[in-house]
Amino acid sequence: MKLIKLLLVSKQGGLKGIIEKEEDITVIGATETERELRSLDVTAAVMPDVILFDVRSSWTHGQEMMVMLKEKHPSIPIVIRAAYPENHYLIEAISHGAAGYVLQDGGMEQVVAAIRQCANGQIVYPATVKSFLMKKLQQEGVGQGNAALEKAIEKLGSFSKREYELLILLTEGQTNQQISKKLYLSIGTVKNYISRLYKKMNVSNRPELMALLYKFQNRT
Repeated sequence: MKLIKLLLVSKQGGLKGIIEKEEDITVIGATETERELRSLDVTAAVMPDVILFDVRSSWTHGQEMMVMLKEKHPSIPIVIRAAYPENHYLIEAISHGAAGYVLQDGGMEQVVAAIRQCANGQIVYPATVKSFLMKKLQQEGVGQGNAALEKAIEKLGSFSKREYELLILLTEGQTNQQISKKLYLSIGTVKNYISRLYKKMNVSNRPELMALLYKFQNRT
């Protein structure tokens, strides 16, 4: 069993004890304030696999802390636990680099599951906002020569011509059947391509892919 090293940023004192009841998660550091976070010395030997950021008092303060976390630990996935179900908060969290976003009313089971998933390179967002992200990307013209999308794809890595075509068609909302006809491929071949593409991008479905592209589309 792989042990997940977690850095906890929270003002809720009991959260550390609750999380450490899980056999595969250990809290290697816990901070409450911006000053503590800045002074926290995380060495390479105990670098966290995931950062859990408990944002429930002030979203503005949470954004500032989020920026600091990404500057301090740019490659470490951050899971945000928030009290804000509105879509625009999720969008802001993605734009600041959040890999996971869970709501406090979902309980600790969802938080722990998100920690494990993000530690494995997945992206975790509520189902309701995943559909919202897909619609938002489509409304903004993704798949229609959107320069921002093209740059986002470039930032995500090197893709073959076929993979690039698939990414564009997926963001347009094309079904597997439509992609099959457009690219003159069998349904089975399309599914295999998409499966490999998801694996390459560390996502498990189309909404997660859309969220990932949205995040990179809005990075400078």
